[in-house]
Amino acid sequence: MRYRTLLLTFLITVTFAPAAHAALTGGRMEGVVVAERTPQLGAIVIVTPVERAGSPLRLVTDARGMFASTTLLPGLYSIRVRAAGFLPAFQPRVRVSENHLTLLRIELGSLFSSIEQLRHDPRPGQDPEEWTWVLRSASATRPVLRYAGGKVTSGDQTESGARTAHGRAEITAGSLSAWSPANTQPLGSTSFLYDQDFGEGNRLLLAGLVGYEHSPSSGVAATWIRSAGDGADGNSSTTIIFRQSQLGPNGPSFHGVEIRSIQKMQIGDRAELDYGGEYIIASLGGTASMARPDVKLRVKAAPGWTTSFLVGSDPDQRNSNDPLDALNAFITPVEAQGRLALDHAWHEEVSVDHGLGPKASVTAAVFHDTETHAPIFGRGPLLDYNTIADPYSDSFVYNGGGLANWGARVGYNRKLSTHWLAAVIYDSSRALAPGSNELTAESLRSLIVAERRDLVGGQIRGSIERTGTEVSASYEWVNGPILTRPDPYGASLYGIDPYLNVSVRQPLPNFLCCRIVALIDVRNLLAQGYVSLDTADGRAILIPAARTIRGGFAVQF
Repeated sequence: MRYRTLLLTFLITVTFAPAAHAALTGGRMEGVVVAERTPQLGAIVIVTPVERAGSPLRLVTDARGMFASTTLLPGLYSIRVRAAGFLPAFQPRVRVSENHLTLLRIELGSLFSSIEQLRHDPRPGQDPEEWTWVLRSASATRPVLRYAGGKVTSGDQTESGARTAHGRAEITAGSLSAWSPANTQPLGSTSFLYDQDFGEGNRLLLAGLVGYEHSPSSGVAATWIRSAGDGADGNSSTTIIFRQSQLGPNGPSFHGVEIRSIQKMQIGDRAELDYGGEYIIASLGGTASMARPDVKLRVKAAPGWTTSFLVGSDPDQRNSNDPLDALNAFITPVEAQGRLALDHAWHEEVSVDHGLGPKASVTAAVFHDTETHAPIFGRGPLLDYNTIADPYSDSFVYNGGGLANWGARVGYNRKLSTHWLAAVIYDSSRALAPGSNELTAESLRSLIVAERRDLVGGQIRGSIERTGTEVSASYEWVNGPILTRPDPYGASLYGIDPYLNVSVRQPLPNFLCCRIVALIDVRNLLAQGYVSLDTADGRAILIPAARTIRGGFAVQF
């Protein structure tokens, strides 16, 4: 009897010990899937082990957008989510720990609802319908291609036989930026970008730019993007930029270096923190440098409500990991009483975003800006102690002095259809402006004043499905003359600059192994806002928003 009892105990132990051990050491995963702030019913969630062999687990969300897994062995899992009418979402490395519940919030997006998600690097194993090249944000104005080690798609149509793409080269004429010692490219340039995937979400992007003829400006930039790994809380990116140019055949050389780093960290399920900073050093005869932190906190206060706190952001570069954008947005150096100076711009903002259903949202913000050496661009014979001039042309940059500004902004975004989005913005802000209708070179310094301006703007952007043409057009009205751009962070955020701006991207038929896109960008098409300035050598003009045209081709290889 005792023998049979011992044998029964042994059999029970052998049979149920593995299950009991799994129950003790396993973990679970739960989450919610939302799109445009609305929980999604019937979204497909695929959970696949990363570090070991195993069959994927298929889950379906309920009416509240919720999903929950059974007990999972500890380790890393990839999460892929699909829902009809939205971009797929992919998280390559989600850790499940023993005796812990892993909570996820997965947000799906469309072409216009999540630029950050569109720029997320697709991982191996993605389905063909997951987009690998998209129209970039209008504020970047570069735009065209996105590369990954997979197929290339246009809009929502997958091209059969597309080859692996790793980089792009651009051959363009013209420039979107006004002349400055760091950006002397009024005639043309060639730029390239190479994107190398190192697996597990890690990427290296290398970019370069070379000017021609009377545009002896060049630069190189590298961005390293590191994904969250074991023990990490979020993604990080580090960018190093070198710019140089020659001011005339026998003139001084400009050299500039910028180092910028941003770390992203999730704080619970309601908050996300971006923190980092940048350091810039430049030389042109003399040397100047500056450093500033960069912090942004986003808090989901309630369903459909998000509050953001921002300090020290660079408006033209914050939301872009493209080193080509960084090359073109390099800070403008100015002259300050015979020495080189950099504009120590500082931005602080509190904003509230509220979703108005699945297709619209409204954002209200209060902000404070300070500048120490605001650059004013112009053309003409202005010889001043605070001016740096282009020896090849009559372009110049003038040190407009300091500015302190409190302002407010309200923006409204609406998805018009699957491929079209519209935005409207109202902005009340201060900018440097002429204090008189008759400016002269002798009185210019004393007649530059800070004036409050009201701005009303709108933008429409989208794609023509049949031809693949991507179009963006915006116009912003200003209720008075200005010399500098009011609220540059808001302009970059919405992609709406003063006056009329148009961008067009047209994919061309495939040629050999490459994909070619024709592009054209026009800024301030009607040449509005120019301010006349009388000098002893003739008439000059001050340009708050230059009329510029850039056209050419982007080649993906």
